[in-house]
Amino acid sequence: MTQPVRIVFRSALRDTPAVGEGLRVALYQGQGPVGSREAVQRNMDRLAEVSALAAAYDCQVVVFPEKYTTGYAIDPGQCRELAEHREGPSIDRARLAAKENSLALVLPYPERDGGDFYDSISVISADGQVAANYRKTHLYGAAERRNYSFGQELPPLVTINGITVGVLNCYECEFPPLYQYLAEHGAQIVLGPTAADGHFRLADGTMSRVPYQDATCHIIPAMASIWRLFVAYANRRGWEQVPAGAWQYQGNSGIWGPDGEPLVAATAEDRHQDCLLIADCLPAAIPPFSPEGHHPTDNRLALQPLLRPAR
Repeated sequence: MTQPVRIVFRSALRDTPAVGEGLRVALYQGQGPVGSREAVQRNMDRLAEVSALAAAYDCQVVVFPEKYTTGYAIDPGQCRELAEHREGPSIDRARLAAKENSLALVLPYPERDGGDFYDSISVISADGQVAANYRKTHLYGAAERRNYSFGQELPPLVTINGITVGVLNCYECEFPPLYQYLAEHGAQIVLGPTAADGHFRLADGTMSRVPYQDATCHIIPAMASIWRLFVAYANRRGWEQVPAGAWQYQGNSGIWGPDGEPLVAATAEDRHQDCLLIADCLPAAIPPFSPEGHHPTDNRLALQPLLRPAR
């Protein structure tokens, strides 16, 4: 292995969750190269290493950070050079790693489709098949909107180990209606790759004076609690050095349960070393939110047109 990976494992089970009982989720939080074909090669080499390591802990799915293949902080030229088709070489390598290790992979990558580009996520099943390809529908800021087109389809739901899993992409983890949609369509776990940084570059080229707020302090636990979901948030750590400047990532990965409490969460120590955060998500082990209330079924969908924001 090129660099050591710190393992943070939280489980109350002796054995891996059975089919339909739960899901052993691993989040890879690491620092990697960015913006070149060599970077893609090295990042995919790391994916193969991490997948084998996760399999040694009987993980059933591994989630990688947003735009894992290329690094996040790529410019439009790098995006057009490095973006791949949904059946491109990086996806092929990930499919092989999934099949060899008998686990699912959530692989974010820049997607090319003709002359259009998307901030996409490939969900690969344990048999090496692509279960879903999701194009980010809520792009963040000027840089993403320069690089990518908006996806037009709602987030996918897939089944992993008998558990219904929804997928969101970074900024989308901050939009309550997306959780509502997933919960009302049966999601038990939401997997959210991200690339949440601290200070970031604004449209005028200057760095923001106000840091990006840490979504894991309030938004992620609240969404998990309101919609009775497990929410896994897989971020980068460390730095990406690009010609436009340096991007520092928050390293705040973790998994929150339907009670809003973390099952496992990165600490300050984990921000200085690549790590694999592992926890068992067991939907049946979580008690109801209240004796009679149930947000997904009690939600008054008929009133939704009246709830749209005023323009």
